[in-house]
Amino acid sequence: MKRFIALLISITFLFVMVAACGDNNQTGGGDPTVTGPGPALSFGDGEDGVEGGPPTFVPPDYSMPDKDADVYRTTADGRRHIIIGTFYDMYYDSTHNDIFDNPTVTNPETAQMELDTVRYVEDKYNVYIEFVNMTWDGIIENIPISIMSGFPDADVYLGDTQFIIPAILNGMGTSLEDMGIPSNHDVFAPPGESIVMESFKIPGQDKTYMFRSAGVNTGMYMLGYNREILQRHGLEDPQDLWGKGEWTWDVFKDYCRTITDVSQDIYGYSGYWTNFLQSMLFTNDTAFAGGPVQTLDSPKTLEVLNFIHELYNVDKTARPWNPDDWSINNSLFAEGKSGFWISAFWINDEFGGLNTTFDIGMVPFPVGPQGNAETMATTNISGNYYFIPRYIKDADEVFNVMYDLANWFDGDLEYRDDLGWFFDSMISQANIDYYMKVAGRMGFDLFDSLGFGPSFDMMIENTTGPATYTPAQYVETFKQVYQDALDNYFGN
Repeated sequence: MKRFIALLISITFLFVMVAACGDNNQTGGGDPTVTGPGPALSFGDGEDGVEGGPPTFVPPDYSMPDKDADVYRTTADGRRHIIIGTFYDMYYDSTHNDIFDNPTVTNPETAQMELDTVRYVEDKYNVYIEFVNMTWDGIIENIPISIMSGFPDADVYLGDTQFIIPAILNGMGTSLEDMGIPSNHDVFAPPGESIVMESFKIPGQDKTYMFRSAGVNTGMYMLGYNREILQRHGLEDPQDLWGKGEWTWDVFKDYCRTITDVSQDIYGYSGYWTNFLQSMLFTNDTAFAGGPVQTLDSPKTLEVLNFIHELYNVDKTARPWNPDDWSINNSLFAEGKSGFWISAFWINDEFGGLNTTFDIGMVPFPVGPQGNAETMATTNISGNYYFIPRYIKDADEVFNVMYDLANWFDGDLEYRDDLGWFFDSMISQANIDYYMKVAGRMGFDLFDSLGFGPSFDMMIENTTGPATYTPAQYVETFKQVYQDALDNYFGN
């Protein structure tokens, strides 16, 4: 009966979350943290392009059940049964007895180390560990329904930030601090310094709920550039400029002006506007929605919007955006059509960056007038994190099980960071070096996690026509829309 009631009262939450995430192709298999940019955020055909209102994540005036943390599952032989809810197949757990139970195993040595660690953890804590693939839509549905019933179906959930953060903000998680995890624990180490587990504290929250395996962040975006084009114009290498602290917006803008030759179909910049916008916001120490109050109308943000407006609409040194073909926006670099573009290991793999006749460099994004090269964020908080839901008994034991499972390499970073596949896709050692200089600097912008949003491509020249909003018009039109969405997101 409790489960049925929870289903009814949470239907609004589920409807919004499934609608927001249903187009995501992460339904299992492969590496779920590596994806393309997805479709452009946009509204429908309502007033000012807005269809419907902002999302509501829980029913009004709903409160979590007032009960003790008493969910504790056991097996027939008396071991604690720890269920880890995921949305793709994971290896290894207590159901596996052979490394080839994982059909995609590539490194037998490390696979055996992981399986041996499962046996060690089982004996150490007297537990039975099971990964349960709930699928993408299934876990989005399961989190609110089962937690709001007071009887979570999993002792730990692994999910994407876009549906984990709302759950935490609505009181569905147990904090590491409340579990009694000491402040000097590895999981609380500064960014990039954790050995086994790292954590992330949501801005505005006093406690920490999200954690995941530590390691090199392979999902960061850089600016790729065509060294042949730059050398042809006598331009200094951007990696050298970064090293001297001279890689700035003004230099980047001048480079794009010099490189652009529309008669030859060559532009200074091309690539996904989504990743470019997010990265440029961080270079100027700002965000659209970095907390409970929107900062779309802040001077720092408007400075970013005006800069991008000049590239696309005034200087016309950025390739007009093609809304009908996402891939072509980021693939022409391989044909020598771009001076700069959005770059990542998977873009090099997918769009031919490994097979070009010219030398490809990769550099951090240029530093904005209000930014700081030493501290600016380089990656928006995204990807997959664990959290332990409310009502789980002895949650600290569950955390310790997860921590020991993650330490299959026994602190040996040569095993943990065996990323030959990644380094090969970065093309050169110099690119790897500059990547590592800024990797792991997490920022926080909820722009693409609110379930909807007025598409930024309204402000840039498109292959289908000119921009329809100036930066000032965009800000004035949509700042309250963002604030309304954040009020609902944070439960205000």
